[in-house]
Amino acid sequence: MKGIHRVVIPVDTGDVSKIAAEQGAYFAKLLKVGVSIISVNDSRQYMLSTMLEEKIQKEKEIALEEVKKITEGQGVETTTMLAAGAPAHEIVKYAQDDDLIIMASQGRKGFNKFLLGSVSEEVLKTAPCAVMIIKEKTKARSIDFLSNRPPQTKKS
Repeated sequence: MKGIHRVVIPVDTGDVSKIAAEQGAYFAKLLKVGVSIISVNDSRQYMLSTMLEEKIQKEKEIALEEVKKITEGQGVETTTMLAAGAPAHEIVKYAQDDDLIIMASQGRKGFNKFLLGSVSEEVLKTAPCAVMIIKEKTKARSIDFLSNRPPQTKKS
């Protein structure tokens, strides 16, 4: 098995993306790798006014910068990318086989899942690399957690 060379964190404009960023930075620090944050503007799939499309584009750019601050605040080298298209497809296209994708899931169920689909589920099924799904209510860990951990002792 190849080692992991990058943590990819797909984000949207929701707060749950910030949890994924915190967790992604935590694992990137553990693995001593950088982070790539990707956000996908899917507004072109819908018939929207130019003004609304521009507003969505700006929101995505702001979300990317907010999440980048979180990962860089943990001391992790971070790059960003804003793609356009179907979110799951663009995320999978961006990922490489030696990446670790860490993404949040809002846990939609029933009709909402049917209507909106599940980006995280589609990425999980089709990604060329390992995928970690962070639940919305996951307790965030920071790299400081490692230094506060009591030493493990071996039992004979």
